Order: sequence, then structure tokens, then C-alpha cells
Amino acid sequence: MASSSSSAAAISSPPRKYDVFLSFRGEDTRNTFTSHLHAALLRKKLHTYIDDKLERGDEIRPALLEAIEKSKLSVIIFSKNYASSTWCLDELVHILGCKERDGQFVIPVFYDISPQDVRKQQGSYADAFAKLEERFKDCMDKLLEWRDALEKAANLSGYDYSNKAGTEADSIEKLVQVILNKLDCKCSSNLKGLVEIETKVEQIESLLCLDSSDVCIVGIWGMGGIGKTTLADVVYHRLSDKFGACCFLKNVRENSEGKDGIYNLRDKLLREIFDDENININTPSIGSELLKERLRRTKVLIVLDDVNDSRQLELLVGDDLEFGVGSRIIITTRDRSLLNEKVVDDKIYEVKGLKHDGALQLFHLHALKNKSPTTVYTEFSRKVIDYIQGIPLALKTLGALFRRCDTEEDWDEELNRLKKFPSEKVQNVLRLSYDGLEENEKECFLDIACFLKGADVYYAKRILDLRGFFVTGIQILIDKSLISISETNCLEMHDLLHEMGRTIVREQCKDEPGKRSRLWAADDVYHVLENDTGTPTVQCISFDTSNFTRLELCGSPSKKMSNLRLLIIHDSRLRLYDLPRWIQLVYNAGLFDLSQGLQSLPNSLRYLYWQGYRLKSLPSNFSPQNLVELRMPESFVGAELWSKNQNLGNLKVIELSFCEHLTEVPDLSRSKKIEHIVLFGCERLVRIPSYFKDLDKLRWLNLGECSSLEFLPELPVLCCLEARGCTSLKTVSSSRNSLTQAWDKYELFRGRFNFVDCRNLDENARTNIMADTQLRIMRVATGPLKTRQHREEEIVMERTSSIPTCCRTLSSTDSARILVSTVCAGNEIPNWFCHQNEGSSITIKLPRNWYCTDFLGFALSVVLPHCSFQGDLMLACSCNFKTNSGESHETIHPIHYPFNEKEGMFAYTEFGHIFVWYSAFALGEGANLNRSNSFYQHVTGACFEFNTVGFRQSEVKKCGISLLYAEDVETIKSGGNTGLASIVAIDRRRALRNRSGYEWCLI
Repeated sequence: MASSSSSAAAISSPPRKYDVFLSFRGEDTRNTFTSHLHAALLRKKLHTYIDDKLERGDEIRPALLEAIEKSKLSVIIFSKNYASSTWCLDELVHILGCKERDGQFVIPVFYDISPQDVRKQQGSYADAFAKLEERFKDCMDKLLEWRDALEKAANLSGYDYSNKAGTEADSIEKLVQVILNKLDCKCSSNLKGLVEIETKVEQIESLLCLDSSDVCIVGIWGMGGIGKTTLADVVYHRLSDKFGACCFLKNVRENSEGKDGIYNLRDKLLREIFDDENININTPSIGSELLKERLRRTKVLIVLDDVNDSRQLELLVGDDLEFGVGSRIIITTRDRSLLNEKVVDDKIYEVKGLKHDGALQLFHLHALKNKSPTTVYTEFSRKVIDYIQGIPLALKTLGALFRRCDTEEDWDEELNRLKKFPSEKVQNVLRLSYDGLEENEKECFLDIACFLKGADVYYAKRILDLRGFFVTGIQILIDKSLISISETNCLEMHDLLHEMGRTIVREQCKDEPGKRSRLWAADDVYHVLENDTGTPTVQCISFDTSNFTRLELCGSPSKKMSNLRLLIIHDSRLRLYDLPRWIQLVYNAGLFDLSQGLQSLPNSLRYLYWQGYRLKSLPSNFSPQNLVELRMPESFVGAELWSKNQNLGNLKVIELSFCEHLTEVPDLSRSKKIEHIVLFGCERLVRIPSYFKDLDKLRWLNLGECSSLEFLPELPVLCCLEARGCTSLKTVSSSRNSLTQAWDKYELFRGRFNFVDCRNLDENARTNIMADTQLRIMRVATGPLKTRQHREEEIVMERTSSIPTCCRTLSSTDSARILVSTVCAGNEIPNWFCHQNEGSSITIKLPRNWYCTDFLGFALSVVLPHCSFQGDLMLACSCNFKTNSGESHETIHPIHYPFNEKEGMFAYTEFGHIFVWYSAFALGEGANLNRSNSFYQHVTGACFEFNTVGFRQSEVKKCGISLLYAEDVETIKSGGNTGLASIVAIDRRRALRNRSGYEWCLI
């Protein structure tokens, strides 16, 4: 039993009131072990809840439940008579509930009782339950709940004092140390690598006045790199569970740039608060009284990070937005004056640099890693700290710089080099990291600073590779704290470093942009093109035309830029797949005026992205032999995009999505290196040329929403084929020849094939699609296990910032979960699935010797009726294996994501769809299987259960199972039958082999 509190808390965790809760049987241990443990905890200044400190008038049960919930850790002292108290047993159930729900630490202590007796309810626990069963004979569920709780608690890692080895004092001392270690881990788990943060967090929380019902706004102010965002992030995660809705808006300054940027941020804020992706407000004020009223009823926690304009505050937390009682808003900014309108003076927190010891600790963390600093290195470090003056970003960056110093001489030399730069200018301090880079890493850094910040890592690597740089530079930049990678796999760079990189490029020629290596500012590009001041120095141009004055381009405005390798022209206003067509045309008309034609582009180009290109073809004098990627979404191009005299032999990627004038694919027959073809949304495209089957490097083909396409010829071995929304598609040719010819290249067979809403497919097309899927599954299933576990990036397609998410075919996260996946419009399970059934489950009788050396697993299939498909649709499958003796075991197959869950795909179809997939799932592996593989020798039947998971769940209309065997490969390659009759024949052959002495070794 347990209940009240005493002592002062030394370890603070805002959501918790107590450090330790003691659960025990009073008559057994109150005056012995428990009292001694309680005293020891008090000596350690741990806030401990125990039963003899209840205030007069408290109700026992509510006080207990509240105390358990508000404790960080519970100690359960099992003694001989613990199970005889229903009070103790109810306590135990509630403690384990808090463990499951809130992650509360639980430590069982076995005092004068063995763990086995507790686990199995033996000895005195058996006697106790005999009496309980008599008392609660009409409430057996309660008894089962108590028994289950005892078993779970006894299985936890705990402290066994049943044999009372050693003195009680020693045992309690050891137990207290275990408790301290657990609590220390809990308090510091989210602060790894952070220094002097706890005090700052407490000060922010104090300013927030969490007990007040008023709406409170707190400002966090300080220079760039001082740790404002980090501090706000820690506070946000600590407090988020106290609010009805939360939103952390990162990089408000950056995301507010461009037309409607601030309105998009407000929409994002409201969407996250209400968990509603459909909110879209395009006016300065909200307008909707219902939305305002909902806001007034919602207690929110909001962080606005890096605010730099009063208009941002007015639109995001101004008078038009009234939040519910108890709401809290945190604003981080470099400009204190911005806070004056919304934040009272005593609610503004200035983030200052780290104190000397904290700065030393942070510097050592990054400079020495896990090595202990010697006296000499500590002295060198102190000199560095005196120079940096506690700026966390500079400490981490310079720490990484000093990490490569192996000797005292190296440290001395690096420190002398550091002293050449003024201490008050942090940007110069950061410049040291850049100066220490090799040439390859310098170029990578400048590319990221100028146009790759925020880009997907895979896209960035591809661009750097096209530029002729080694992508290993990214990891080097990460190691030197110059960039980082976000949770969404995007490149991040601190504002100071970002500006430093761009300053370095500007300094190449301050007066003439045409003499710089990189151009990204629209004004600079306009100046260079209008005045024809480009030079061979220019290597990259990437700019946004949204605020571009109309410019007439004719002739060869970029002729002098003979080393231009990358040209990106885009308009941030254009999210054309979201806009009505007439608006698209208005925006397109505002881009470059090409009415006089364009004679040429630099022949040095390797990457060309031109959004809304208004000509039908590339300039006739342009020699694209160096072009590796060509992307012209939402353009006016047609089939004659280039002439027969123009050589695109090095082209690997072409994207012509949403090109409404495109009726035929430009001639790619000589582009033998082509790997990616993206034609998403080309609504007038009517055919795919037959020579595509000869493009043996082609791996990704995106034909989504090509609604006029009627015929697909034989294709090479693709990793991904996106054809959803091809509503006119009738005929799909078999790729059996390509697949069988490439059989030795098993790494190519893994992939995803999407024919959602291809409603006019004929029966032969469905047969060909599913037969090709069967071939792929068999090849992947017979490949080496290592090949079946490809690294994510090897299968990722179109993860680029230039491709709308709805056009992307595969994401890295779902690619790791599945090996082969096909979705096709239809209502029948493929006939090569010998086990089929109506509904969501199927029970099959397994043939004798089914689990043998050449057993490869199961292919799975379901049919979903007409429904709405969401990007987050998941298909789950469980299987219960049974033997004749009644023994059984359930296994869970990996969740199958048929679509890219990040693409936000939504499709409503009136037709059924067939889903077929295969995953590398070995029965003898996986954490959910505790039996030996010999169990499967005796299995005679299995029941498979399918269900859908996601925002819009759908019933399973039909399901099917196919057992895969290596010996069937040649039959399937030749197009032979592998249905039920074949399975029976295979079983007979295996029986004959067994009688002749053939040994089947089970996996």
C-alpha cells in the first residue's frame, strides 16, 4: 500500500509532481524495509510518495491514483502478503497502466518472496488467490486482471532480495542508486548534447505562468546562432502534452518570403491546430466566424520561430486570432523591437552565451568527442572559449574544426589562425570552417548555401554529382557542423552559415554579378540577362521569377556563359497541379517573353529545369550532348522538342509533367542512358513508342494522369511504373521477354507498379500485369537476402523539390517495407493464387512438406471494392498456423503501404482494385516468433486475416494466398500453370522424393 508525500524534489520534470511512488503491503514491510528505503530516498532529496503522510480528510483511492500518475518512477515491494490486499493489487494494475501509457519507470523488489512465486502465483500468493476467488467468484475478470498484472510485473527487470543476501542497508543503497540512475536517464533523455539548457528552460516556463488561465505570449530574443530555436524546441516538447493542440512553425522568416508565403504559414498553423488539411484561406482576415469560435475554444501551444517582420506576428497571432483560455505562444526573433507590440517587457527572455564552464564543456564535446581533455588541451580550449565568448553554434563549428588536430602543435597552429579574425564577428569565426575545407567540400558548401538549402538529400547529391563534385562532401560538411540533415531527410544550414556562403560568392565580384560563379537573386539574374554581362565564370543560375519584371529574351543571352552547367528557372507561385488552368496561363504569361525565339543555350549545360517554357522546342543551335537532366514541367513543348541532329546521348532524366501540348514522346531512341522518364499529367499524350523496350537503363516511368493514353507496349525491366489515372488505358503488353532476358540482374526486379483508376483495362491487360508481377516476385524471392534488403536510396525515385509530391513514385520509408507491389483496377484475384476466398480471411490446408528448403514465402493479394484511396492506406495481414495436435502460433506480416504515404494522394473510384505484394518475411525470424522452426514441420493449416488501416478504411472484398517455391521458377518463366493443380502435382513429386530417400531440410 502507499499514499502521501514528503521531502523536497531535487530533480525537476514539469509534468510530474513526485520522483518515486512506493507500493507495498503495510503489515509486511512498513516498519522494516520500506521505512529504511523511504529514509534513504529522502536523504537523496527525492520527492517520495508513501502511505503514512496523507493529509486529514483525503480520500484514499483518488489520492493514490493521482499520486501514481504524477510520479516519475514506481517501486513495487512484493512481500508474502502483498497479494492478499486488493488495495495493493489495484495499485499494481494502475502502475502498469501508467507504464504502458506514459512510459513510467517501474522497479519490482522481491522481499522475502521469490519472483517465481509472484509470476506463477505460487506459495502464499496461491493461498491469497484461493481466498480472492471465493470473494470475487462473480467477478472473474478482476481476478484475471490481477493475475496478469503480477505476471507482467514479475517479468520486469527488478531487484531480488528474496534470499536476503548481504545486509539490508547495502541492498537499499544499491536499490537507491538504481532509482537515481533511472530518474537521471528520464530527466536528461531529451537533452543529450545540450549544455546549460535546464536553467533556461525553467526560466521560460516561469515566464509562461502555466497555472494561469490567461493567454500568455513570451518572446525569446538573441543573436543568430545563440540557441533560441533549440530552447524553444525543448520547452515545446516538454509542455506539448498539456495543450489541446500544438504547432511549431519553423523558419517563419524564410517561409514568409515569396507571394502568399505568410498566408500559407497561417493556413499551416490552422491546419495543425484543427488537424484539417482542407483549411485554405486566401484573404488578409480569416472571415469565418465558426473558425474563430473554434479557436476561442482551443487551448493551444504555438511556437513562431525566427520572426523578422511585424506583419508576420499580426497575421499569425494578431487580433484576428483569439485563442482559448490557457493558451501559450512563444516567439523567437533576432529583433527585440518586433516583440514590443505583442509581448510585455517582463515576458521577453534574452538568450545569452554560455558561461565559461558550459562553453568549455560544449567545445570539448565536439572537439574531443569521447576523449578526456588533458591539461594542455584544456588550456588551449580556454583560449578558444575566451575568443568565441559562448556562442553555441560557433563552439560546435570550431570544435569540429579542432577535432582533426592530433598534436599540441596542431592545436597551437589552429588557435593562432583563429586569432587572425575579429572575435566580435561570428560570421568570420564561421568562415574559418569554410577556409579549412578541401576544394570539393568548398564547392559543395557554396552550392548548398546558394540553392540547395532545404533540398532533399538525394536530390542534392544528384545535383552535386552533375556539377562534377564528390557527394562524400556532404558527410564531411555534416561532420564539420556546417550543415545538418532534418528528420525529413532535407539539408539544413544555419542562417549565419547560409549568409556566409552567399557572401563568399558575392565577394567574387561585388560590382558585376555576371562575374560570379553562382547567381540566385532575381535582380542579379535580370541584370546579367538584360545587359548581356555574363562571363565564363558563371557556373549555376537558379532563381525564382515570381517577382521578376517581364523580360524579353531573344538571340543568345547566355552565350558568354560558356561554363554554365546548371540552369533552374521556376516560379514559387506556380503549384500548377493545385490551380485552375486559366490561372496557370496567366502566371505562365508573366514569365520570360520568348516571342522572338531563342537561338541558343550554353552547350555546357548538364542540368536544365525551366518551368513554363513557352516554346515548342529547344533552340536549334543548342548542342545538348552534355545534358544529363532535362526538366520542363508545365511547358508548351511538343514531340519535336529537339531535332534529329541534336544528340542527347548522355540524358538520364527527362521530366515533362503537365505539358498539355505533348501528344507524343520526344524521340529518345538514341538516349540509351535514360533512367527516369516523368510524363505525369500529360493529358493529350496518346501513345508510348515501341522502342522503349530497348531503353535497357530505364528504371522509372511515370505516366500518371495521362488520361488519353490507350496503349502500353512492352517495356524494359522497370523498378517503378506509375500509371494511376490513365483512364483511357486499355492495352498493356506483357514484359515477359524483357524480364526473362534480364533474369540474372535480380537487383532490378524489386519495384512498385500502380494502375489505380485505370478503369478501361481489358482482361488481357490485367492478365499481363499480374503475370509480370508473378515473375518479379519469383525473381526477387529467389535472389540473395542481401539483395532483398536494398539500402533505401537505391530504390528512391523522384524525391526532388522540383517534382510535385503527387507525381513522385516512391519514398524511401515505404520502399524498405516491400519488395514487389502492384495495384490494378479489377475485381478478381489473379488466377495464379491457388488459394482464394470471399471476404477478408482465408483458411487453407497446407500440403505435406510445404515448409521445405525451396519454400520462399507467401505472395499476398486482396481486392478492395469501390472506395476512396488515401496516400496513407495500409494493408495488414496476420496468419495463424495450426497443427493437427491443436498447437498454433500467430505471425504478423510487415504492414504494406501500396502508395507513397507522403504524397497526399487521394482518389475516388467506382471500381474495385486488386492489390498484390510480396515482402521478405522469414517465418523463422522476427521478434514475434518464439518457437523453433521445427514447429512448422507439423503445421497442416493456416488462417490468413487481412484488414486495411488508414484515414479512410475499406472493407476487404476478396483475398488470396500463393505459396512460392524455387522449383516453380522455370515453369513460371515459360508461362506454365502454377495454380492449384500444379500445387497438388508438386506435392506428389515431393512425396516420391521422400520415399526415395531424398532429404528435405527445413529452414
